[in-house]
Amino acid sequence: MLGSSLYYVWILIEGSLTILDSVVLVGVFALYMWMLARLPHGRDEPEEALEGPVKSLAEIKSNGRKIAAIASIFLFGALTFVLITDSFVESLQHIAQMFLEGLLGTSAVFFTIQWVAPVLSEFPEKVTAFNWARQVKLAPVALLNFISSSVNELTALVALIPIVLAISSGGLRAVPLDHEQWIEVFLTMAQSLYAGAALFDLSYDTQNAVVLLSLWTVSTAIIESRLVIGVMFLILALYEILRERHRITAFRAFHQTLYQMVLPEETSDRQ
Repeated sequence: MLGSSLYYVWILIEGSLTILDSVVLVGVFALYMWMLARLPHGRDEPEEALEGPVKSLAEIKSNGRKIAAIASIFLFGALTFVLITDSFVESLQHIAQMFLEGLLGTSAVFFTIQWVAPVLSEFPEKVTAFNWARQVKLAPVALLNFISSSVNELTALVALIPIVLAISSGGLRAVPLDHEQWIEVFLTMAQSLYAGAALFDLSYDTQNAVVLLSLWTVSTAIIESRLVIGVMFLILALYEILRERHRITAFRAFHQTLYQMVLPEETSDRQ
């Protein structure tokens, strides 16, 4: 999450999203997935976190059948989006114009597409995470769920935009960022950097949660404040690093995990 967030500094300097950016972000996501696949199944992982379809997938013994099942789910989701996207977006526009235009003015449609649509599309994920967060044993799994989702959104999801544009237009084109989009990218980057800094000590406390929720609420309600909110996130990220500088353990833990669990065979061969 930290690496992909920092890469957005380059995207902001460029002022556009290119196919080269897609290659880099897909590479980061592939590396992340490879590392996760190499991690051994921990004995202390709570099995009760797995329910329904996810548990069924985890119980498939054959790697081939498991990959085929996951691919089928992705294809079904893609087909569903292709069939309903236009109607979904048009419905959101009508709802915004009917119920929110008086409150938010001309930004009602933008607000609805920008925030309501993602909340609806990610609703199952959030319900699952909030359900886990009610239990002390499963609360870390809930946090992990959101972190992995953030990594996916910062890498693979954004990387698809230039790729889809290239396929649909028949040529490699950059996606230019206008003023509003530049601020959105900056705010997302700043918020992610603060979240990463908050986890440097491998703990997530109430203060971190209040900061994220409060500033997100303000940036959602007052669109004009987003640039200022982004700057505040960066300042608070620096403050968090200075405040926890003697308790930063994330990098040491990552190093240990990398060489003890992800690359044990390579390390043994060199020795």
